[in-house]
Amino acid sequence: MAEEEASWDQSLEEWLITEGYCYAAGMAQLEDGAFYAAAPQEAEAGWGFIFKEDHEQLIMQDDMSEKKMTITEATGLKFAAENLKAPPEGLWLGGQKYKITRTDKEYQVGDQTFIYIFAAAPKKGVSIAVTKTQIICAFFDEEKGQTAGNCTKALAAYAEWMVSEGY
Repeated sequence: MAEEEASWDQSLEEWLITEGYCYAAGMAQLEDGAFYAAAPQEAEAGWGFIFKEDHEQLIMQDDMSEKKMTITEATGLKFAAENLKAPPEGLWLGGQKYKITRTDKEYQVGDQTFIYIFAAAPKKGVSIAVTKTQIICAFFDEEKGQTAGNCTKALAAYAEWMVSEGY
């Protein structure tokens, strides 16, 4: 199993990191939203960018009061993938809160179709593809010279391949 996970780390690195369009990437099972693969692989750096253990945050409520909430990032990612919107506490990945700004439940690339979600944070963002069984996240950072367009293009190519392979 560890060898297979390492190969998914490598796959993410080759498709999404190597060309410089994304600084980090992760893959999760749709059934639980928990990342099992991350890139960049060197020193497991990808994990530091995409994942943070459960943590508490003050979350603004509808009445403008703040409420301390426990953030479980995998649960939030699964919720976003299934509902095409953020959960009540927001979409948190790697300890960063992202605002979902675009969704497309029938994003088409070539002959393949998948769910696409784009979420932004100040000067950075994450493009998310949801296939039949997987959630693929590609992260970009404008301060690293990366753009949403190039990140999404790289993610779309990878997601197209994943869907064509039955994932």
